[in-house]
Amino acid sequence: MNKVLIGIGIFLCLFVILLLLFSVLIFYFAFIRSSKLEKKGFILKKLKPYQEQIDNGTKWFLTQNYQDVSLTSFDNLTLFARLLKNPKAIGTIILIHGHRGSSLRDFSCVFQYYYNLGYNILIPEQRAHGRSQGKFITWGIKEKYDCLAWIEFVNQEFDSNLPIFLSGVSMGASTVLMALSLPLPANVKGIISDCGFTSPYRLLKNILNSFFIPAIPVLLVVAYYAKVFIGIDIRKESTLETMKTGNIPILFIHGANDTLVPSWMSVENFNSYQNNKELYIIDHADHGMSYLVAKEKCEKVLKVFLNKYQKK
Repeated sequence: MNKVLIGIGIFLCLFVILLLLFSVLIFYFAFIRSSKLEKKGFILKKLKPYQEQIDNGTKWFLTQNYQDVSLTSFDNLTLFARLLKNPKAIGTIILIHGHRGSSLRDFSCVFQYYYNLGYNILIPEQRAHGRSQGKFITWGIKEKYDCLAWIEFVNQEFDSNLPIFLSGVSMGASTVLMALSLPLPANVKGIISDCGFTSPYRLLKNILNSFFIPAIPVLLVVAYYAKVFIGIDIRKESTLETMKTGNIPILFIHGANDTLVPSWMSVENFNSYQNNKELYIIDHADHGMSYLVAKEKCEKVLKVFLNKYQKK
């Protein structure tokens, strides 16, 4: 009997140790700044067939007369962005990149399209990414306040009556959706959410389950780390809550073949939203690749949406 109890005790100790170690690994991958992970990006291999388009789009932006701009966040971080002014501007589009993403890469193929439509383009580097300060990525929870700060920056830079559209991909999409919970200025006319998730907790749970990893015990520890070290509660924060009260038109786009953020998350966001909304599921598109896979369709959808709400 004693041997059995000792064996159980040893097993439980090993389980707890492994759980804590694995949770640290997940916490690092999900929340800690890392330039190495930023460069690798686990969706990048799937972008290789479109690398020339991405490179050309990035090169186009970098050869324009853009400005490097910055601001100080609510928690005293210096955040950077690139601003491309359009001399015939009819509005401004703020493009928010994804988790361990890059604004230059994530939106490379739409820069010229938006510019030709007549928009100023602002591409922030999210906290804990690129040149912006910050040790922790918070999956939209703190980034939503940064989004509001960039909106206020734009309204100081241009006429505050000039329309603003928010566009985000992946975590950037969830960032702009979470920003709906904040008092956004009246000239924010619409939001474009490309492959956004409903909550960091549910997304991480879905990813762990897809690898047959017991998500609940791991995420209990990860959520504890996030609360202690970052001051956020990943179990409570969700776009579904902001969907109940938002009053700005939203265009939801999601790839049908998304292997990272399942398309049903955009469907849930869409179904929960009580205001003007549109949803397009793009066939054969993986994570963040809808525009690359279906350029003509996406451009048509974007143009109709922008024109519809630009003057409202």
